[in-house]
Amino acid sequence: MSQTLHTRREPAANFYSPILPLSLISYVLSLKAGLESLLFNSKQEALSEEPQTAWEQVTSEIQRQLNRHEQYWWQGSGYALAVLLRNAGYDDAAQIRILEFFARRITGSLGVANEPGAPQQQRWKSFMTDDNTPIELSWDWHTGVERPTVRFSIEPVGLDAGGPSDPRNERAAAEFKRAVPQALPATDMRWFDHFEAFFSEGMDRNVVEGHPSKVFWAFDLGEKDITSKAYFFPGYRARATGATNLQVIAEAIAAAPSCTPEKLGAFDAFASYVHEHEQAGHAPLELDMLAIDMMDPSQSRLKIYFRNRQTTFQSVRETMTLGGRVTGADMDQGLAHLKSLWAALFDQEGDDDNAPLGRADHRTAGILYNVEFRLGGSQQQQAPKAKIYIPVRHYARSDAHVVAAVGKFVDGQWGEKKAGEKTGDARLEQTPAEGRRSPASVAYAKAFGTIFTDEAVSTSRGLHTYIACSVQSGGALRVVSYINPQEEKLRQLAPQQ
Repeated sequence: MSQTLHTRREPAANFYSPILPLSLISYVLSLKAGLESLLFNSKQEALSEEPQTAWEQVTSEIQRQLNRHEQYWWQGSGYALAVLLRNAGYDDAAQIRILEFFARRITGSLGVANEPGAPQQQRWKSFMTDDNTPIELSWDWHTGVERPTVRFSIEPVGLDAGGPSDPRNERAAAEFKRAVPQALPATDMRWFDHFEAFFSEGMDRNVVEGHPSKVFWAFDLGEKDITSKAYFFPGYRARATGATNLQVIAEAIAAAPSCTPEKLGAFDAFASYVHEHEQAGHAPLELDMLAIDMMDPSQSRLKIYFRNRQTTFQSVRETMTLGGRVTGADMDQGLAHLKSLWAALFDQEGDDDNAPLGRADHRTAGILYNVEFRLGGSQQQQAPKAKIYIPVRHYARSDAHVVAAVGKFVDGQWGEKKAGEKTGDARLEQTPAEGRRSPASVAYAKAFGTIFTDEAVSTSRGLHTYIACSVQSGGALRVVSYINPQEEKLRQLAPQQ
Protein backbone atom coordinates (compact mmCIF):
# COMPACT_ATOMS: atom_id res chain seq x y z
CA MET A 1 0.00 0.00 0.00
CA SER A 2 2.73 2.36 0.86
CA GLN A 3 4.40 1.65 -2.46
CA THR A 4 1.17 2.31 -4.27
CA LEU A 5 0.68 5.64 -2.52
CA HIS A 6 4.23 6.61 -3.28
CA THR A 7 3.74 5.81 -6.96
CA ARG A 8 0.66 7.96 -7.12
CA ARG A 9 2.44 10.96 -5.60
CA GLU A 10 5.36 10.85 -7.98
CA PRO A 11 3.49 12.14 -11.00
CA ALA A 12 2.01 14.95 -8.91
CA ALA A 13 5.42 16.03 -7.73
CA ASN A 14 6.74 15.95 -11.26
CA PHE A 15 3.68 17.86 -12.54
CA TYR A 16 4.25 20.80 -10.16
CA SER A 17 7.99 21.05 -10.68
CA PRO A 18 9.26 24.51 -11.75
CA ILE A 19 9.19 24.78 -15.52
CA LEU A 20 9.54 28.66 -15.85
CA PRO A 21 12.83 30.13 -17.05
CA LEU A 22 15.07 31.30 -14.23
CA SER A 23 15.20 34.85 -15.68
CA LEU A 24 11.42 35.15 -15.49
CA ILE A 25 11.31 33.85 -11.94
CA SER A 26 13.95 36.40 -10.95
CA TYR A 27 11.88 39.18 -12.53
CA VAL A 28 8.71 38.17 -10.67
CA LEU A 29 10.53 38.05 -7.34
CA SER A 30 12.10 41.46 -8.01
CA LEU A 31 8.70 42.93 -8.90
CA LYS A 32 7.19 41.53 -5.70
CA ALA A 33 9.98 43.09 -3.60
CA GLY A 34 9.51 46.41 -5.34
CA LEU A 35 5.78 46.42 -4.68
CA GLU A 36 6.31 45.59 -1.02
CA SER A 37 8.84 48.43 -0.71
CA LEU A 38 6.47 50.86 -2.42
CA LEU A 39 3.62 49.91 -0.11
CA PHE A 40 5.86 50.29 2.95
CA ASN A 41 7.11 53.73 1.86
CA SER A 42 3.56 54.89 1.08
CA LYS A 43 2.43 53.87 4.53
CA GLN A 44 5.37 55.70 6.12
CA GLU A 45 4.63 58.85 4.10
CA ALA A 46 0.98 58.69 5.03
CA LEU A 47 1.91 58.44 8.70
CA SER A 48 4.39 61.34 8.54
CA GLU A 49 2.56 63.66 6.10
CA GLU A 50 1.13 66.80 7.70
CA PRO A 51 -2.31 68.08 6.69
CA GLN A 52 -2.35 70.82 4.07
CA THR A 53 -2.30 74.33 5.47
CA ALA A 54 -5.05 76.74 4.46
CA TRP A 55 -2.49 78.51 2.27
CA GLU A 56 -1.55 75.30 0.46
CA GLN A 57 -5.16 74.30 -0.01
CA VAL A 58 -6.20 77.63 -1.51
CA THR A 59 -3.06 77.75 -3.66
CA SER A 60 -3.81 74.35 -5.16
CA GLU A 61 -7.32 75.53 -6.04
CA ILE A 62 -6.60 78.93 -7.55
CA GLN A 63 -3.01 79.10 -8.79
CA ARG A 64 -3.88 78.21 -12.39
CA GLN A 65 -6.58 80.88 -12.43
CA LEU A 66 -4.21 83.75 -11.60
CA ASN A 67 -2.20 85.68 -14.15
CA ARG A 68 1.45 86.48 -13.48
CA HIS A 69 0.68 89.80 -11.76
CA GLU A 70 -1.89 88.18 -9.50
CA GLN A 71 0.52 85.33 -8.81
CA TYR A 72 3.13 87.85 -7.73
CA TRP A 73 0.85 89.44 -5.12
CA TRP A 74 -0.50 86.08 -4.00
CA GLN A 75 2.93 84.53 -3.51
CA GLY A 76 4.21 87.58 -1.60
CA SER A 77 1.57 89.56 0.26
CA GLY A 78 -0.91 86.70 0.20
CA TYR A 79 1.57 84.36 1.84
CA ALA A 80 2.40 86.95 4.51
CA LEU A 81 -1.32 87.33 5.21
CA ALA A 82 -1.67 83.55 5.51
CA VAL A 83 1.16 83.36 8.06
CA LEU A 84 -0.42 86.10 10.17
CA LEU A 85 -3.84 84.45 10.10
CA ARG A 86 -2.45 81.07 11.10
CA ASN A 87 -0.38 82.46 13.97
CA ALA A 88 -3.23 84.67 15.18
CA GLY A 89 -5.25 81.50 15.77
CA TYR A 90 -7.95 81.75 13.09
CA ASP A 91 -9.65 78.40 12.51
CA ASP A 92 -9.04 76.59 9.21
CA ALA A 93 -12.42 77.51 7.73
CA ALA A 94 -11.88 81.20 8.42
CA GLN A 95 -8.35 81.12 7.00
CA ILE A 96 -9.56 79.48 3.79
CA ARG A 97 -12.48 81.89 3.39
CA ILE A 98 -10.27 84.96 3.92
CA LEU A 99 -7.47 83.71 1.66
CA GLU A 100 -9.92 82.86 -1.11
CA PHE A 101 -11.30 86.39 -0.84
CA PHE A 102 -7.78 87.79 -1.08
CA ALA A 103 -6.79 85.57 -4.01
CA ARG A 104 -9.94 86.11 -6.05
CA ARG A 105 -10.85 89.71 -5.17
CA ILE A 106 -7.66 91.49 -4.14
CA THR A 107 -4.65 90.21 -6.10
CA GLY A 108 -6.07 91.55 -9.36
CA SER A 109 -6.35 95.05 -7.88
CA LEU A 110 -2.76 95.64 -6.76
CA GLY A 111 -1.19 96.58 -10.07
CA VAL A 112 1.77 95.16 -11.97
CA ALA A 113 4.21 92.65 -10.56
CA ASN A 114 7.46 94.15 -9.32
CA GLU A 115 9.44 91.76 -11.44
CA PRO A 116 13.25 91.82 -11.84
CA GLY A 117 14.20 94.22 -14.57
CA ALA A 118 10.78 95.87 -14.74
CA PRO A 119 11.06 99.67 -15.03
CA GLN A 120 10.05 101.37 -11.79
CA GLN A 121 8.02 103.98 -13.64
CA GLN A 122 5.51 101.23 -14.37
CA ARG A 123 4.59 101.08 -10.67
CA TRP A 124 1.83 103.36 -9.42
CA LYS A 125 3.15 105.73 -6.72
CA SER A 126 0.67 104.68 -4.06
CA PHE A 127 0.57 106.70 -0.84
CA MET A 128 -0.30 103.52 1.07
CA THR A 129 3.35 102.99 2.06
CA ASP A 130 6.55 104.97 1.72
CA ASP A 131 7.94 102.62 -0.94
CA ASN A 132 4.61 102.72 -2.85
CA THR A 133 3.57 99.15 -2.00
CA PRO A 134 -0.23 99.36 -2.42
CA ILE A 135 -1.03 97.02 0.49
CA GLU A 136 -0.47 97.22 4.23
CA LEU A 137 -1.15 94.37 6.68
CA SER A 138 -1.95 94.80 10.36
CA TRP A 139 -1.97 92.72 13.54
CA ASP A 140 -4.44 94.03 16.10
CA TRP A 141 -3.16 93.01 19.53
CA HIS A 142 -6.23 94.53 21.24
CA THR A 143 -5.02 94.91 24.85
CA GLY A 144 -3.01 91.68 24.80
CA VAL A 145 -5.63 89.65 26.65
CA GLU A 146 -7.94 88.93 23.73
CA ARG A 147 -6.90 86.86 20.76
CA PRO A 148 -5.28 89.03 18.05
CA THR A 149 -7.04 89.81 14.80
CA VAL A 150 -5.65 90.56 11.35
CA ARG A 151 -6.60 93.25 8.83
CA PHE A 152 -5.29 94.71 5.60
CA SER A 153 -5.65 97.91 3.60
CA ILE A 154 -5.12 98.51 -0.11
CA GLU A 155 -5.27 101.10 -2.82
CA PRO A 156 -6.88 99.53 -5.91
CA VAL A 157 -4.34 99.85 -8.72
CA GLY A 158 -4.78 98.93 -12.38
CA LEU A 159 -2.21 97.35 -14.66
CA ASP A 160 -2.14 100.53 -16.75
CA ALA A 161 -2.26 102.96 -13.80
CA GLY A 162 -0.10 106.00 -14.45
CA GLY A 163 0.24 105.16 -18.13
CA PRO A 164 -1.25 106.95 -21.14
CA SER A 165 -4.49 104.93 -21.09
CA ASP A 166 -5.17 105.44 -17.34
CA PRO A 167 -2.95 108.26 -16.05
CA ARG A 168 -4.94 108.83 -12.81
CA ASN A 169 -5.68 105.18 -11.95
CA GLU A 170 -9.42 105.70 -12.37
CA ARG A 171 -10.25 102.40 -14.02
CA ALA A 172 -9.23 100.13 -11.12
CA ALA A 173 -10.94 102.36 -8.57
CA ALA A 174 -14.27 102.14 -10.43
CA GLU A 175 -13.99 98.39 -10.96
CA PHE A 176 -13.13 97.73 -7.33
CA LYS A 177 -16.05 99.85 -6.14
CA ARG A 178 -18.40 97.62 -8.13
CA ALA A 179 -16.70 94.41 -6.98
CA VAL A 180 -16.78 94.94 -3.21
CA PRO A 181 -20.59 94.84 -2.73
CA GLN A 182 -20.73 91.74 -4.92
CA ALA A 183 -18.15 89.97 -2.76
CA LEU A 184 -19.46 91.38 0.55
CA PRO A 185 -23.24 91.83 0.17
CA ALA A 186 -23.64 93.45 3.60
CA THR A 187 -21.57 96.45 2.43
CA ASP A 188 -23.53 99.72 2.65
CA MET A 189 -22.46 102.10 -0.12
CA ARG A 190 -24.53 105.17 0.83
CA TRP A 191 -21.81 107.10 2.60
CA PHE A 192 -19.17 105.94 0.15
CA ASP A 193 -21.15 107.30 -2.79
CA HIS A 194 -21.72 110.59 -0.98
CA PHE A 195 -18.13 111.24 0.08
CA GLU A 196 -16.61 110.05 -3.19
CA ALA A 197 -18.84 112.42 -5.15
CA PHE A 198 -18.31 115.31 -2.72
CA PHE A 199 -14.51 115.16 -2.67
CA SER A 200 -14.40 114.74 -6.47
CA GLU A 201 -16.71 117.64 -7.29
CA GLY A 202 -14.87 120.52 -8.91
CA MET A 203 -11.58 118.69 -8.56
CA ASP A 204 -8.83 119.61 -11.00
CA ARG A 205 -7.71 116.21 -12.25
CA ASN A 206 -4.22 117.53 -12.90
CA VAL A 207 -3.72 118.70 -9.30
CA VAL A 208 -1.75 116.39 -7.00
CA GLU A 209 -1.84 116.33 -3.20
CA GLY A 210 1.76 115.37 -2.60
CA HIS A 211 0.74 111.96 -3.96
CA PRO A 212 -1.69 110.67 -6.62
CA SER A 213 -3.87 108.42 -4.39
CA LYS A 214 -7.61 109.15 -4.14
CA VAL A 215 -9.27 106.30 -2.19
CA PHE A 216 -8.05 103.52 0.10
CA TRP A 217 -10.01 100.47 1.24
CA ALA A 218 -9.51 98.42 4.42
CA PHE A 219 -10.85 95.02 5.46
CA ASP A 220 -11.40 93.77 9.00
CA LEU A 221 -11.07 89.99 8.97
CA GLY A 222 -13.42 88.29 11.40
CA GLU A 223 -13.85 84.58 12.01
CA LYS A 224 -17.34 84.72 10.49
CA ASP A 225 -17.33 87.73 8.18
CA ILE A 226 -15.28 90.43 6.47
CA THR A 227 -16.21 94.09 6.81
CA SER A 228 -14.83 97.04 4.90
CA LYS A 229 -13.85 100.68 5.41
CA ALA A 230 -13.00 103.45 2.96
CA TYR A 231 -10.60 106.41 3.14
CA PHE A 232 -10.87 109.67 1.20
CA PHE A 233 -8.46 112.56 0.62
CA PRO A 234 -10.06 116.01 0.98
CA GLY A 235 -6.99 117.91 -0.20
CA TYR A 236 -7.87 117.70 -3.90
CA ARG A 237 -11.16 119.57 -3.50
CA ALA A 238 -9.57 121.96 -1.01
CA ARG A 239 -6.92 122.95 -3.52
CA ALA A 240 -9.49 123.32 -6.29
CA THR A 241 -11.81 125.54 -4.21
CA GLY A 242 -9.27 127.46 -2.14
CA ALA A 243 -10.74 126.11 1.11
CA THR A 244 -8.87 124.39 3.91
CA ASN A 245 -9.00 120.63 4.33
CA LEU A 246 -10.94 121.13 7.57
CA GLN A 247 -13.54 123.27 5.82
CA VAL A 248 -14.00 120.69 3.07
CA ILE A 249 -14.35 117.86 5.60
CA ALA A 250 -16.88 119.88 7.61
CA GLU A 251 -18.99 120.54 4.51
CA ALA A 252 -18.82 116.88 3.45
CA ILE A 253 -19.94 115.59 6.84
CA ALA A 254 -22.72 118.18 7.18
CA ALA A 255 -24.13 117.10 3.81
CA ALA A 256 -23.86 113.37 4.49
CA PRO A 257 -27.00 111.19 4.64
CA SER A 258 -28.40 110.87 8.19
CA CYS A 259 -26.36 113.84 9.41
CA THR A 260 -28.15 116.64 11.31
CA PRO A 261 -26.62 119.63 13.14
CA GLU A 262 -27.33 118.25 16.61
CA LYS A 263 -25.17 115.21 15.81
CA LEU A 264 -22.04 117.25 15.07
CA GLY A 265 -21.00 118.03 18.66
CA ALA A 266 -17.96 115.73 18.53
CA PHE A 267 -16.78 117.15 15.23
CA ASP A 268 -17.26 120.70 16.49
CA ALA A 269 -15.08 119.89 19.52
CA PHE A 270 -12.34 118.58 17.25
CA ALA A 271 -12.58 121.58 14.92
CA SER A 272 -12.25 123.87 17.94
CA TYR A 273 -9.09 122.05 18.98
CA VAL A 274 -7.58 122.39 15.48
CA HIS A 275 -8.15 126.16 15.52
CA GLU A 276 -6.87 126.49 19.08
CA HIS A 277 -3.69 124.58 18.23
CA GLU A 278 -2.87 126.94 15.39
CA GLN A 279 -3.77 130.04 17.39
CA ALA A 280 -1.27 128.95 20.07
CA GLY A 281 1.50 129.47 17.53
CA HIS A 282 2.03 125.85 16.54
CA ALA A 283 2.40 124.73 12.94
CA PRO A 284 -1.06 123.89 11.56
CA LEU A 285 -2.22 120.31 11.91
CA GLU A 286 -2.28 118.57 8.53
CA LEU A 287 -5.64 116.88 7.91
CA ASP A 288 -4.96 114.09 5.44
CA MET A 289 -7.92 111.68 5.29
CA LEU A 290 -11.53 111.02 6.23
CA ALA A 291 -12.51 107.37 6.82
CA ILE A 292 -15.87 105.64 7.18
CA ASP A 293 -17.19 102.17 7.97
CA MET A 294 -19.09 100.63 5.08
CA MET A 295 -22.24 100.03 7.13
CA ASP A 296 -25.49 101.78 8.01
CA PRO A 297 -24.59 105.48 8.47
CA SER A 298 -26.26 105.53 11.88
CA GLN A 299 -23.71 102.95 13.07
CA SER A 300 -20.64 104.02 11.10
CA ARG A 301 -17.71 105.81 12.64
CA LEU A 302 -16.19 108.90 11.11
CA LYS A 303 -12.42 109.08 11.44
CA ILE A 304 -10.32 112.11 10.59
CA TYR A 305 -6.59 111.46 10.15
CA PHE A 306 -4.21 114.33 10.83
CA ARG A 307 -0.48 114.81 11.21
CA ASN A 308 1.42 116.81 13.82
CA ARG A 309 5.02 117.55 12.92
CA GLN A 310 5.94 117.87 16.61
CA THR A 311 7.51 114.67 17.93
CA THR A 312 7.82 115.27 21.68
CA PHE A 313 5.80 113.22 24.11
CA GLN A 314 4.43 116.46 25.53
CA SER A 315 2.82 117.11 22.14
CA VAL A 316 1.46 113.55 22.25
CA ARG A 317 -0.24 114.26 25.59
CA GLU A 318 -1.74 117.46 24.27
CA THR A 319 -3.03 115.82 21.09
CA MET A 320 -4.41 112.64 22.68
CA THR A 321 -6.47 114.76 25.08
CA LEU A 322 -7.44 117.21 22.28
CA GLY A 323 -6.05 120.09 24.24
CA GLY A 324 -7.57 118.95 27.55
CA ARG A 325 -11.03 118.18 26.15
CA VAL A 326 -10.76 114.44 26.87
CA THR A 327 -9.67 113.77 30.45
CA GLY A 328 -10.21 111.35 33.33
CA ALA A 329 -8.60 108.46 35.16
CA ASP A 330 -8.69 106.18 32.12
CA MET A 331 -6.86 108.74 30.01
CA ASP A 332 -4.27 109.36 32.73
CA GLN A 333 -3.50 105.66 33.03
CA GLY A 334 -3.56 105.20 29.27
CA LEU A 335 -1.04 108.00 28.77
CA ALA A 336 1.21 106.45 31.41
CA HIS A 337 1.12 103.18 29.48
CA LEU A 338 1.72 105.02 26.22
CA LYS A 339 4.72 106.82 27.71
CA SER A 340 6.18 103.44 28.73
CA LEU A 341 5.79 102.01 25.23
CA TRP A 342 7.07 105.24 23.62
CA ALA A 343 10.22 105.18 25.76
CA ALA A 344 10.86 101.52 24.92
CA LEU A 345 10.38 102.05 21.18
CA PHE A 346 12.68 105.06 20.97
CA ASP A 347 15.20 104.40 23.77
CA GLN A 348 13.91 107.36 25.75
CA GLU A 349 13.68 105.79 29.22
CA GLY A 350 14.13 108.61 31.73
CA ASP A 351 14.04 111.37 29.09
CA ASP A 352 12.05 114.53 29.54
CA ASP A 353 8.67 114.72 27.81
CA ASN A 354 9.96 117.63 25.71
CA ALA A 355 12.72 115.56 24.10
CA PRO A 356 11.99 115.28 20.36
CA LEU A 357 12.59 112.22 18.24
CA GLY A 358 15.31 112.23 15.61
CA ARG A 359 15.07 114.33 12.49
CA ALA A 360 13.20 112.85 9.52
CA ASP A 361 12.53 114.93 6.39
CA HIS A 362 9.68 113.04 4.76
CA ARG A 363 6.05 113.53 3.75
CA THR A 364 5.03 111.02 6.44
CA ALA A 365 7.38 112.23 9.19
CA GLY A 366 5.98 113.62 12.42
CA ILE A 367 3.19 111.84 14.28
CA LEU A 368 -0.05 110.66 12.69
CA TYR A 369 -3.32 110.65 14.68
CA ASN A 370 -6.96 110.12 14.07
CA VAL A 371 -10.02 111.28 15.94
CA GLU A 372 -13.14 109.13 15.65
CA PHE A 373 -16.77 109.64 16.55
CA ARG A 374 -20.26 108.56 15.57
CA LEU A 375 -23.21 110.69 14.59
CA GLY A 376 -25.70 108.48 16.38
CA GLY A 377 -25.83 106.68 19.71
CA SER A 378 -25.29 107.93 23.24
CA GLN A 379 -23.38 111.05 24.19
CA GLN A 380 -20.42 108.85 25.16
CA GLN A 381 -20.47 107.12 21.76
CA GLN A 382 -20.52 110.50 20.01
CA ALA A 383 -17.59 111.87 22.04
CA PRO A 384 -14.37 112.31 20.05
CA LYS A 385 -11.65 109.74 20.73
CA ALA A 386 -8.05 110.15 19.61
CA LYS A 387 -5.69 107.43 18.42
CA ILE A 388 -1.97 107.76 17.77
CA TYR A 389 -0.05 106.15 14.89
CA ILE A 390 3.62 106.14 15.85
CA PRO A 391 5.72 106.09 12.63
CA VAL A 392 8.39 103.67 13.79
CA ARG A 393 9.59 103.32 10.21
CA HIS A 394 11.20 106.75 10.61
CA TYR A 395 12.34 106.75 14.23
CA ALA A 396 12.84 103.22 15.64
CA ARG A 397 16.21 101.51 15.81
CA SER A 398 15.19 98.43 13.79
CA ASP A 399 12.22 96.19 13.15
CA ALA A 400 13.65 93.63 15.59
CA HIS A 401 13.62 96.32 18.26
CA VAL A 402 9.98 97.13 17.46
CA VAL A 403 8.98 93.45 17.74
CA ALA A 404 10.73 93.18 21.11
CA ALA A 405 9.43 96.49 22.54
CA VAL A 406 5.81 95.95 21.54
CA GLY A 407 5.91 92.30 22.60
CA LYS A 408 7.27 93.21 26.04
CA PHE A 409 4.63 95.89 26.48
CA VAL A 410 1.81 93.52 25.52
CA ASP A 411 3.27 90.91 27.86
CA GLY A 412 2.99 93.43 30.68
CA GLN A 413 -0.65 94.24 30.00
CA TRP A 414 -1.44 90.55 29.63
CA GLY A 415 0.34 89.77 32.89
CA GLU A 416 -1.72 92.39 34.72
CA LYS A 417 -4.95 90.81 33.50
CA LYS A 418 -4.26 87.08 33.42
CA ALA A 419 -4.33 86.34 37.16
CA GLY A 420 -7.68 84.77 37.91
CA GLU A 421 -9.30 86.19 34.77
CA LYS A 422 -11.30 84.07 32.37
CA THR A 423 -11.01 85.26 28.77
CA GLY A 424 -13.19 82.61 27.16
CA ASP A 425 -10.18 81.36 25.20
CA ALA A 426 -8.57 78.31 26.81
CA ARG A 427 -5.39 78.87 24.79
CA LEU A 428 -4.92 82.30 26.33
CA GLU A 429 -5.73 81.14 29.85
CA GLN A 430 -2.81 78.72 29.93
CA THR A 431 0.51 80.05 31.13
CA PRO A 432 2.91 79.50 28.19
CA ALA A 433 6.08 77.49 28.58
CA GLU A 434 8.08 80.62 27.84
CA GLY A 435 7.07 81.97 31.25
CA ARG A 436 5.93 85.56 31.35
CA ARG A 437 5.49 85.96 27.60
CA SER A 438 1.94 86.24 26.38
CA PRO A 439 0.65 83.84 23.70
CA ALA A 440 0.12 86.82 21.39
CA SER A 441 3.72 88.07 21.59
CA VAL A 442 5.09 84.56 21.03
CA ALA A 443 2.80 84.13 18.01
CA TYR A 444 3.69 87.53 16.53
CA ALA A 445 7.44 86.99 16.85
CA LYS A 446 7.07 83.59 15.19
CA ALA A 447 4.97 85.02 12.35
CA PHE A 448 7.32 87.93 11.73
CA GLY A 449 10.33 85.61 11.69
CA THR A 450 8.55 83.29 9.26
CA ILE A 451 7.68 86.08 6.84
CA PHE A 452 10.86 88.16 6.77
CA THR A 453 14.59 87.42 6.67
CA ASP A 454 16.62 87.67 9.86
CA GLU A 455 18.93 90.24 8.27
CA ALA A 456 16.06 92.50 7.21
CA VAL A 457 14.44 92.38 10.63
CA SER A 458 17.60 92.92 12.66
CA THR A 459 19.53 95.44 10.57
CA SER A 460 16.93 97.74 9.06
CA ARG A 461 13.54 99.33 9.64
CA GLY A 462 10.51 99.95 7.47
CA LEU A 463 8.69 96.61 7.70
CA HIS A 464 6.70 98.15 10.55
CA THR A 465 5.08 101.33 9.30
CA TYR A 466 3.12 102.38 12.40
CA ILE A 467 2.38 101.21 15.92
CA ALA A 468 -1.10 102.52 16.71
CA CYS A 469 -2.41 103.00 20.26
CA SER A 470 -5.77 104.05 21.70
CA VAL A 471 -6.85 104.29 25.34
CA GLN A 472 -9.53 101.80 26.35
CA SER A 473 -11.94 101.69 29.25
CA GLY A 474 -9.91 101.03 32.38
CA GLY A 475 -6.81 102.72 30.98
CA ALA A 476 -5.33 99.80 29.00
CA LEU A 477 -3.88 100.49 25.56
CA ARG A 478 -5.19 98.84 22.44
CA VAL A 479 -2.18 98.29 20.18
CA VAL A 480 -2.01 97.60 16.44
CA SER A 481 1.14 96.80 14.44
CA TYR A 482 1.05 97.89 10.77
CA ILE A 483 3.27 95.98 8.35
CA ASN A 484 4.61 96.71 4.87
CA PRO A 485 5.17 93.31 3.15
CA GLN A 486 8.23 94.50 1.23
CA GLU A 487 9.00 91.92 -1.42
CA GLU A 488 12.78 92.21 -1.20
CA LYS A 489 12.74 91.41 2.54
CA LEU A 490 10.51 88.35 2.43
CA ARG A 491 12.23 85.21 3.73
CA GLN A 492 10.98 83.38 0.70
CA LEU A 493 8.13 83.62 -1.69
CA ALA A 494 5.87 80.64 -1.18
CA PRO A 495 7.06 77.93 -3.63
CA GLN A 496 5.07 77.34 -6.77
CA GLN A 497 3.21 74.04 -6.59
